[in-house]
Amino acid sequence: MALALHDPCPAFALPGTDDQVHELTSFTGELLVVIVSCNHCPYVVAYEPRMVALANEYQPRRVDVVAVNANDAARYPDDAMDRMKERALAREFPFPYVRDDSQAFVRALGARFTPEVFVFDAARKLRYHGRIDDNHRDPSRVSSHDLRNALDALLAAKEPPVTEAPAVGCSVKWK
Repeated sequence: MALALHDPCPAFALPGTDDQVHELTSFTGELLVVIVSCNHCPYVVAYEPRMVALANEYQPRRVDVVAVNANDAARYPDDAMDRMKERALAREFPFPYVRDDSQAFVRALGARFTPEVFVFDAARKLRYHGRIDDNHRDPSRVSSHDLRNALDALLAAKEPPVTEAPAVGCSVKWK
């Protein structure tokens, strides 16, 4: 089961492609966006340019972004840390890309898909859960910018217009 709105973000300490360990407490922004991601899912690949653009746009506004890959790397070697490092460098990720080998953090979130987004406020309570937007195929045809709308509302101290939107993507590859 996914976290309910206003539930606290589970604690984590996960190794990143930058060879640093990233913990919940190391993110100090007004908002924290956790994107359950991976390397090989075509939905993630389609969304990556938007993930990068959103991070670049919102990080100066005190929004931290972290992408978490928990896929079983034994069965999906493209999701192993060495490949994650290659991808983060090639795609110029402006956010930490971390590995959840135990899958404990992603399980605690209740994530089911890649990509799946969880937005936490300054108190690290869940305020938005779901998709980035409503069209992974064509950014020019997006009619509902769910993540962007949630971020804008929360930064303005308002309730997001949509707090939950169905995530669409590949399933998390559990061990």
